[in-house]
Amino acid sequence: MRYSPFPTPSPTTSTSYVDNFTKDDYLRYSRHMKRRVTFWGNHESSNTTPVPNSSPTVASNHSGDNKRGFGESFLTRPICVQSFELPGKPPALALSDSCGGVYLTSADGEVTEHILIKNSSASSVAVDEKNSIMYVSVMTAKGRSIHVFDMAKGNKKLDAIPCPKDPKIELSRTRWITVGPRGHLFMTSGDNIKSALWVYMRSRKAWKTLKESRKSRYQYLSVAEDQSEYKAVVLLTCDAANNRLLLFVVDSQLSLINEYDLSVTYHLNDYISSPASAIVDKQGHLLVLDYANGKVQILLSGEKGVRRLKEVTFADPLLPQQALGITVLGDYVYVACFHTHEVRCTRYLENGKFRQFHPQMALLDQTNPKPKAVLANGK
Repeated sequence: MRYSPFPTPSPTTSTSYVDNFTKDDYLRYSRHMKRRVTFWGNHESSNTTPVPNSSPTVASNHSGDNKRGFGESFLTRPICVQSFELPGKPPALALSDSCGGVYLTSADGEVTEHILIKNSSASSVAVDEKNSIMYVSVMTAKGRSIHVFDMAKGNKKLDAIPCPKDPKIELSRTRWITVGPRGHLFMTSGDNIKSALWVYMRSRKAWKTLKESRKSRYQYLSVAEDQSEYKAVVLLTCDAANNRLLLFVVDSQLSLINEYDLSVTYHLNDYISSPASAIVDKQGHLLVLDYANGKVQILLSGEKGVRRLKEVTFADPLLPQQALGITVLGDYVYVACFHTHEVRCTRYLENGKFRQFHPQMALLDQTNPKPKAVLANGK
């Protein structure tokens, strides 16, 4: 699959503290465990459990186009949401719950399977669709590792890959992962002092450092473009410490050959103050979740190099400092809200084109017109 390419002061709030749980978090998790113990039983440390009678809590708003969300009945602290489609199966979602493993759900939020990873905190999740492999970034008392599951064989655990120790990055910071179009596993992390981007070399069973940066905090990681003719891939990450969106170009030899700062190219600092996560959809639109204000901004893929920046609206607006992960599935965008223990979703496309789904907001904009953000290659 080929995606369309992309030719201020540091935020005061940190967005990478998902592993710092409070006493209330663990009390809530304990109550949650007691409610579900009949389904989990005594299994291995990593196992898959179908969840019976689990109905989605998705509701429609007054416009009839938007979904509100789901997960309050089973999620405790969702961190990452990832859409995927395996051969012969309908599109689905993988949700990492830092207190409860990974949930697999339908697009409407109906739980199909639960992968419990005991005595650990799950954060980032990535799916290799071609090989039906799921990777989960996990933290335990012994350190951080990437757990590997075979989705074609009932999510059987295949391996646990230790995370690299060099360069040294604060252990509490999440290791964010993604899978390239040819099955390569990439990872990034940062702690304000230092950040790094790695790729896993399977032949050597070791991590290769692609990029090391000081005074930065890389977080979240996704594939922005597959340059299949060169067997290269373009990765997208957020530098939360410096309010930047970065593109890294990795060639067929798994070496970093170029990098770009999208915030400079499109003057995104004027509109986004603290990027938490960012993705590029199939139409080439760039979607960014702003941690500081809870807004999801979309940089539309336009003609003749002109891109327009719009806001994706939700039936119930997202609040500041309450969400981290973002993904798209079909015409809908999904956001993992750790504060409200749910995944929120809204429709942002119609027939592949962006559309505002709140008539009352459109009427307000007509009454009080505001200047549009028109971005043409940074000019």
